[in-house]
Amino acid sequence: MRASELHTYTRTSQFDRVAAQHRFSDAASFDRYVLALLEMGIDYDALRQAEATWAAEQAGGKLAMLAAKGPRLRLFCAATMTSFTICRSDGHLVWHDIFRHPASIGTPAIAAEAAARQAIWLAWRARSHTEAPAARLRLVMAHSYEITTRRLHHAAQTAGLLVEVSTTGRHNPAAQQRARRDAVDWAATDLATLFDTDEESA
Repeated sequence: MRASELHTYTRTSQFDRVAAQHRFSDAASFDRYVLALLEMGIDYDALRQAEATWAAEQAGGKLAMLAAKGPRLRLFCAATMTSFTICRSDGHLVWHDIFRHPASIGTPAIAAEAAARQAIWLAWRARSHTEAPAARLRLVMAHSYEITTRRLHHAAQTAGLLVEVSTTGRHNPAAQQRARRDAVDWAATDLATLFDTDEESA
């Protein structure tokens, strides 16, 4: 195939078809194919990344439209090096437990992110319970430790949630109750009570 024709391609699927036609099916031969393209001035990996970014933006736009019509939640979360605490919008404690894999909690930042992920999981359970295709979650962390919120946004998007992450240690009911010793099981909570009815709190 002539290089001029390859330069007209704009999608990785087109290059993938060429690879299949020439039986570049194993990893080694495909890598050589990608390298050959790069030497011709065609950056296959950059094109694939651009496609992935575009797909994520499209998915995010669709999620935003669905979430705008869906239910709203606000959850507070906090963590110690061994446990996490989650409270609903009115400050009521809904979940307090130890981390399942405490050995992986090596820093306060990891603990804070793990607690946030537990809150996102709980919000997903609540959203699924209503059978809504998407929901909005305002997640208030006690401490952020400058963690990368991109990972939290990705986790929320996967769960059908449009999340807004903020941080406040003051007047955070989860932070105020994180030192308690007794466990509180989320399953004892009526998931319907997690949703906000006050527009200002969403």
